[in-house]
Amino acid sequence: MVPPDAFSRDLNEPSVDLGSGAGLEATPAQQTDTIEALLIAAEVMEVEQWPCRPFDWRTPFLDCLICSELLEDRSEARRIAQRAKSYVIYGEGNELYRRSPTGILQHCITIEEGRKLLEDLHSGACGYNAALRTLVGNAFRQGFYWPTAVSDAIELVRSCHGC
Repeated sequence: MVPPDAFSRDLNEPSVDLGSGAGLEATPAQQTDTIEALLIAAEVMEVEQWPCRPFDWRTPFLDCLICSELLEDRSEARRIAQRAKSYVIYGEGNELYRRSPTGILQHCITIEEGRKLLEDLHSGACGYNAALRTLVGNAFRQGFYWPTAVSDAIELVRSCHGC
């Protein structure tokens, strides 16, 4: 519950308008000084962006945890903020880890890496033609996580000629 003397507001657009300012109807010399001051203020206000990386399912969580940035869509931003509580940034490379229900940290990998891991497990690393639940369980027990693990395993088992 929010205390009665506290106010909150969701900002969906910049609160500072650099294009307009007081004194723009002044003399040309004053306008130049004002515009230069606004440009200097704009340079100061620039924030160093997170290095460019290809978008994958981990990007919104990394943005939320590292940069405290959320998506434009309010409902999606709220969903990401709630789910981000289960994730941790760990290590020098700012790797994303997920806390499993048992408290073990699982390394978050891309969906492509997850599919490759399932193929390796299914082809013989943990017994040839392992079943659906066994595949996903082995991947998670080895300390990896990605959100489409179950659907990827279903697709792999259905497309396997040996199964």
